[in-house]
Amino acid sequence: MHVHAIVSLGEFYRDIKAILRGNVLILFITWVLLGFGNNMVHKFDGLYFSALGASDVVLGFMGALTFGMMALLQIPGGHLADTLGRKRVIVTFTFVMAFSILIFAFAPSWEYIVIGLVISNVALLYQPALFSIVMDSLPPAHRAEGFAITNLSGIASLAAPMAGGLLIEHYGLVPGMRIGYFILFILSITAAFMRLSLKETMYVKKEERDSFLSLFQVLKTLNPRAKGMIVVAMLVSSSTGMVGYFVVKYAYTYTSTFMFGVLIGVSMLISTLLGVVVGRYGDRRGKGKFYVAGAFLMGLALVIFIYPSVYYLMAYAVVVGMGMALYQPSSNGLIADLVGIENRGRFTGVYLFLSYISTMFFSILGGFLYRESPEYLFLFAAALAFAGGIMAFKVFYRYDYKNGGE
Repeated sequence: MHVHAIVSLGEFYRDIKAILRGNVLILFITWVLLGFGNNMVHKFDGLYFSALGASDVVLGFMGALTFGMMALLQIPGGHLADTLGRKRVIVTFTFVMAFSILIFAFAPSWEYIVIGLVISNVALLYQPALFSIVMDSLPPAHRAEGFAITNLSGIASLAAPMAGGLLIEHYGLVPGMRIGYFILFILSITAAFMRLSLKETMYVKKEERDSFLSLFQVLKTLNPRAKGMIVVAMLVSSSTGMVGYFVVKYAYTYTSTFMFGVLIGVSMLISTLLGVVVGRYGDRRGKGKFYVAGAFLMGLALVIFIYPSVYYLMAYAVVVGMGMALYQPSSNGLIADLVGIENRGRFTGVYLFLSYISTMFFSILGGFLYRESPEYLFLFAAALAFAGGIMAFKVFYRYDYKNGGE
């Protein structure tokens, strides 16, 4: 057993060396910076926006605006990723994102937050390019494990929610959040300069560039499992997205911002470390089973969260961390398996577009449901996640065995 453990650790170390180099290493470091800053402030956005005057219904519409813009921008983002190249898109819009953060830091009211949301979401044009450059740069034999290992960048962020909670408790909600957002700006502008060192992975001659309308034609080339993943993503993303601003608001009715930050850190730790195990095992034995289980666990977490108790909040943090650990690396690995390099930018654009469009409508509903009863919101969101799990089971039932663990 001891010898086996040493061999496994040696293999894992070699896998890390094979994965964390070149583009992936640069992005890993920038994700450390961005992850810490984002988790320090965004876990508390619901409280901050409310303090600036946003009602529950307005929060729902703000969530809808976020996901609606993200949806509309994924299609041109996917087009740009496959035509202009990954690096140019990523670098340009990382700078846009960085400067948009200053609006959040100095906003005098929630109306200015809306402006910040618009600009920061324009920056997300780089998402398909970002996903694509990682898929392009990972060794084919380590795709799920590769995505899981890149998630280790989140370890540096484990203390970020606690830091954000302490800022709020020490300086007050609004001043503490303003300080946090300014720190995020410094970290983001640093990441933008670092991404100038990325190497391009997709070169397309001008005469080979497709038209914008050709993006949706990628759906015709997909196998049924890739199409099924789009439906699963729409359901699971809607489930998590519609509760986004309301998780911290509900938890704040019975616990402190610091305790909430501690438990979110626990959730992130579980998601990160377990995700590496899942990614490594999934590449060898099959990703489908983890993909299915992850969706079901995220639904279960939302049912647990309904009960207003710190102990149930602890259970929620553990279960949602496990769900994310199973779902995310498996999902990304499956996309890389099922979609060729020439279509990954387009597929990712369409995949995210449809996920965000679905989440936009459910976010509007979420604001009204929370106003009527938080329990209604979390039960409805759990039902969506369970539906996603059922769909995932239908699509990937026996997939791992038919594909020899691929």
